[in-house]
Amino acid sequence: MDKTHLSHRKLIGIAALVMAGLTTFAVGRSSDFRADVSGSCGAASVSTDTFIKTYRMRDRAEGYGVLSTKDGGYLVTGDTTWSSGMGVWNAFIVRTDAKGTALWSRQFGSQSAAQGVLTETKRLSVQTTDGNFVVAGDIIDFYDAAYEDRKEGWGDVLVTKVNTSGKVMWSTMVGDYSMDFPQKLWATSDGGVILLAKFKKTGFGEDVADFDAVPDYSAVIKFAADGKVQWSKKMNWTATDMEYLSDGSFIALAAIDPRAGGTDMATGTLPTVIKLDSKLKVAWARSIEAPSIGFAMPTGTSKATMKINQMTIRVPGGDFKSVEQTPDGGFIAFGRYLNAAQLLGGNAGAMIKSPTDPIATVAVKVNAQGVYQWARSVKTANGSLGLDLKAVKTSDGAFVIMHTVTRKAGSKNLADFAGNVEVMKVDSEMNPRWVKKIDLERDAAGFDLQPTKDGGVALSGRIITTEEHMIMGSMEPYEETLLIKADTNGNVSGAGVIADGGPVTAADQTSQLIMQNMSAGTEELKLPVNKKVKAVLSDIKDKERTIAAPVTTTVTPVCSTLSTGNSTTKVASSKAKTGSSTVRNRSSRKSSTSQPTAPVTAPTAATYPQINFDNAKEAQIETEKSRQIHAELLPILQKVFSEVKMTDNTSGLWLTYLFPRQATVADREAVQKALVALNYKVDEAEGGVLHVSKVGRSLRMTFSINNSMMGKLEVML
Repeated sequence: MDKTHLSHRKLIGIAALVMAGLTTFAVGRSSDFRADVSGSCGAASVSTDTFIKTYRMRDRAEGYGVLSTKDGGYLVTGDTTWSSGMGVWNAFIVRTDAKGTALWSRQFGSQSAAQGVLTETKRLSVQTTDGNFVVAGDIIDFYDAAYEDRKEGWGDVLVTKVNTSGKVMWSTMVGDYSMDFPQKLWATSDGGVILLAKFKKTGFGEDVADFDAVPDYSAVIKFAADGKVQWSKKMNWTATDMEYLSDGSFIALAAIDPRAGGTDMATGTLPTVIKLDSKLKVAWARSIEAPSIGFAMPTGTSKATMKINQMTIRVPGGDFKSVEQTPDGGFIAFGRYLNAAQLLGGNAGAMIKSPTDPIATVAVKVNAQGVYQWARSVKTANGSLGLDLKAVKTSDGAFVIMHTVTRKAGSKNLADFAGNVEVMKVDSEMNPRWVKKIDLERDAAGFDLQPTKDGGVALSGRIITTEEHMIMGSMEPYEETLLIKADTNGNVSGAGVIADGGPVTAADQTSQLIMQNMSAGTEELKLPVNKKVKAVLSDIKDKERTIAAPVTTTVTPVCSTLSTGNSTTKVASSKAKTGSSTVRNRSSRKSSTSQPTAPVTAPTAATYPQINFDNAKEAQIETEKSRQIHAELLPILQKVFSEVKMTDNTSGLWLTYLFPRQATVADREAVQKALVALNYKVDEAEGGVLHVSKVGRSLRMTFSINNSMMGKLEVML
């Protein structure tokens, strides 16, 4: 599969550590419009520019990054190559004015994508305090003096500063002799930049046979205004996302293996929100998990010595991609949510039916101290092409979320699997304000999303065009870099390719997720490689195309929230009391624009028996015999368990009941006593098994007393 299609179909200041020799931290973050948000949505109209442009360098061009510049223009970064992806991929920069018109285009002279590892490809850019630009990308094919002028075959991180005319001011490379990737880039108030990058661990040299077996980690590196490295810090984890906050501290999102810090069993790495101070020391780390799975583990070799031990496995709470600070000083992690509780509980009817069916977007909120507050999901009508997702905070304190969706959800028609871009705006409580779907020509994918000063967003990506060219005797479509400037309401004037995204369903997921303390740390890092290179930037022609002409309009922000349907998943409200005295409220959350009150303690998680009970659908009685037995059993079970659902009576061969809590031996004994009062004789009663009979009727009942995942009774008729 080629680079483009893998890209869009993939399924899943520091107040500076100081200049050398100093021991105090004195570099703050450079000011920008993202650092000053009120969290309110005013009704005042704003003047805004909107447009949709594409840029074609060679036959294929993908826009992996976009920067909204201080003068209102944009810097678009990406890769370009010739037909079919068989040529060398070159990194490029396109500088535009406020209406998307290209002022200049430059390309790097060396191959840009490190061995074609597409899921890691990023082209970062930031504007420094002097108005110039620093860009970073993974680059291979540079000569390195350490290898006696031989070309190094690995990809390192090239950091280059260019002036406003696109001329190189300085460049350097950092990394190891392995595949390394840039992740985030921020400007600092002293004119320098801070880079977050993912490196492979050092000491393996140039002859590594299998890089996938080499562990990796993230590092934070501070560059001075002249490009010299001032300091670097190493994480013992790999960041998924990270934000540099206005006070010089950081908030990060990472996938951490809990087994590294203890004996916990887990199905894999756990998404973790990590707060770091300005010196990169971890203040706290909290995992995002579904409630642990419990299962019975028998021990002993005979009935006399056998015991049942309850074992637990920790389960990721979703696939989380972005983390942002909220207006009240807390933090939100955004991700994709498959409702693991339903999957693990065996409720197959509630699972997604197709890879292109809609998948919910979930937001998990913690306060400034990392205390879990709530989790809420929004599901649109659009089918997802994967777990890709990017979220950014807008200038009004809300959030815009972008991911790639299918042209038609759930369709079996191959043409309907074409990619579209879905963009959704939510407030700080995850109430959706609007949803837009962008359908461009043959196929569209969004790669980067950035807020703009007027409250809107700029989006970069790639489209597969309807225009074709001949290559090796057959026709192939061009692929062009996409740049969209949308207003604060997600609209582009005169663009028929942007439509409302359809109905949405919102639900409170607070009781279906938990957060626990995790082990995460950082340490000093001496960079294994800091190469002196001379980056070569040269002019490259681009064919610019206008899909929606630039228009300047006055727009009133949409502050109201969309009407949302009730979720079929009924969970505890985030406004229920917390701690041991939690009050359950099984109604779905209603939309609200008020700020939640931070709880003293985290919400109590629902148990799997309760979750499975809430998700279960009641079945129909199918035979007269079943009806009679059900009429006898139901009042007894309701008295013992309070709430009961009959979920299976297939062909009248059995009756299956679910309860909102785990069954116990005491429950079996209570049911036994009630049946004896109805003239049943007890034939067997041990553990969870109860066999009773009377003239013309025999019932073999099995209570799942060792199943912590489900409160269940099966009655063989």
